[in-house]
Amino acid sequence: MTAVRASHDDQTASPARSRALGLIPWVPAARRRGLTDVHVVMLALLSAAAFFDGYDTSIRSVALTQIRGDLGLTKSAASALMAVVYFGALPAMAVTRWADRVGRRRMLLISIVGYASFSGLTALAPNAGVYAAFQFLQQVFLVAESALVWTMAAEELPADARGFGFGVLGMNIALGTGFAAILYGGVFDPAGVSWRWLYVVGVPPLLLVAVLRRRLAESHRFEAAREGGRLVDTWRRILDPPHRRWLVLVVVVTFLLQLTQQAQTFALDFLQTDRGLSASTAAGMLVVAGLPGIPILVAAGGLSDRFGRRVVACGFAFMTMIGGAGFFWLPADWGVPALLPCMSLTLVGSMASFPVVQTYTAELFPTALRGSASSWSSTAGVLGRTASLGLAAVLLTGFSQSATATFLGIGPVLAVVLIATLFPDTHGRELEDTSGEGDGAVAVGPVVLPPAVAGAEAVDAAF
Repeated sequence: MTAVRASHDDQTASPARSRALGLIPWVPAARRRGLTDVHVVMLALLSAAAFFDGYDTSIRSVALTQIRGDLGLTKSAASALMAVVYFGALPAMAVTRWADRVGRRRMLLISIVGYASFSGLTALAPNAGVYAAFQFLQQVFLVAESALVWTMAAEELPADARGFGFGVLGMNIALGTGFAAILYGGVFDPAGVSWRWLYVVGVPPLLLVAVLRRRLAESHRFEAAREGGRLVDTWRRILDPPHRRWLVLVVVVTFLLQLTQQAQTFALDFLQTDRGLSASTAAGMLVVAGLPGIPILVAAGGLSDRFGRRVVACGFAFMTMIGGAGFFWLPADWGVPALLPCMSLTLVGSMASFPVVQTYTAELFPTALRGSASSWSSTAGVLGRTASLGLAAVLLTGFSQSATATFLGIGPVLAVVLIATLFPDTHGRELEDTSGEGDGAVAVGPVVLPPAVAGAEAVDAAF
């Protein structure tokens, strides 16, 4: 363990770096929760990756109407094409699983290079088929990158600040989404600049790799597991008790939550084609509606550390349902004054509940299986998104967008019921305890955690 700790001691921040870190808005709150400069540097680097995750993911939503027009796609055809694109998360399983063998850091760097490269190539797509192919390949790396960011954050942050850290990551994803909306709706579209340039802007994350190679260290928990000979010999270990139960629950809940994907993807298109708003107005609404969610995201993570994951996740998810119902069903002549609050409720609720739900994938599985668990969760997510868009492609031929979104909204309702009744509250407990790993001390930043007192069987019985 000495060697593991030594490899990270050189990251201890200097006084100058500490002052520089103090300029980041969320850092004072992080320090109040006991996070060291080492934690803050790690979280800031992962947040940069999360920002571009949100940016790249949102492009298909903020410019969907223009992409459809340029590629000659109907709403139904566009929904089917997006379903194909989201299948790119299936090969991402292999990338994420390799993180349990060769390390989180290496696979994260590879993933960033992959998605930034295919983002640039998408800008050159001459037709819908090539666009779908490049976006499919980008999705492979984008999903893997996202899973690894959350995994590394979970493994490095202390138990009583894990939710807070996840809130920071979620906030940066939201900022990336807002940046895409502002850039296109406020700059590109009014100036007549093609949506293709949005994908060109997704290329600079390649420069982030150079920074991450120098500044971002490997997860302490992964290094401890590797040095202790605790890496698994086959991915099938995740199907053994007690992991199987949590795997099934995480997969089912993730699938159900992602059935709202079609409504999210077509929200701005709905405002333009069904409510008669301009692209700039629709994008501006997205930005304004999401603004309250920025501080709430961090607050929600902190609240989940204090009051529990379930109550916070279910509360904000319920807010999303109320807002979504109003967004799609309030009379069209009520206009922006009615649509904007509903849109804000939907966005804030989904943004605040997402990081809380993400923590379960990290907290319920041991280090040797955490990457594999993330890959399963990602696969469930892509199947949910694909099912959402695929079902919508059929439903939209005979039903309105509002009716389609309402039908698919049954999924999240069922997910909330499962979270409220079958998931444990893991807040305030170290990963060795929540996952039942507890077979030895693990270095986390400058702290050495004691062995967990209960084995896997005791944890499974307690839950």
